[in-house]
Amino acid sequence: MTNNRNSDISPELRAGPIGLRDAIDLWGPDLSKWPDIAQLRHAREALLSDRGFRAYRDGALAADRQLKAAADALDERIAAKGSVARIADGVLSRIEPRKSRHYSRYAAVAAVLVVAGVLGGASEWIRGGPADGSVTVVQLDPLVFGPSEMGF
Repeated sequence: MTNNRNSDISPELRAGPIGLRDAIDLWGPDLSKWPDIAQLRHAREALLSDRGFRAYRDGALAADRQLKAAADALDERIAAKGSVARIADGVLSRIEPRKSRHYSRYAAVAAVLVVAGVLGGASEWIRGGPADGSVTVVQLDPLVFGPSEMGF
């Protein structure tokens, strides 16, 4: 039976390890990187008193060193062969450059002004003017209420 009690939980919400071997698997064999001080003290005592735990920790430390050496060798090989540059060049060669259309912003501002004018005129025409002949002027800034709200 596999124990996946912490597999779907983020590291900040993960429950602490049950034993010292679980702590090594969770936080690594470098005790200076352990966040739980109580577990750290217990692990340091166990390193001096328990040979089985010491061997388990030494095995995990050796595995970490081997993985780091393999990762460093792989990074050097990737850098020497220029793989990243080749992939980036290949991707960039397939991407077609798009022309920037700055005039679309001006067209959006013009459209907002036209629509505002048409709506103002239509509402006045439909509603009709006031009976006493007075005029009420409301001015809305189309740059504030228009394209800026839509992300143009």
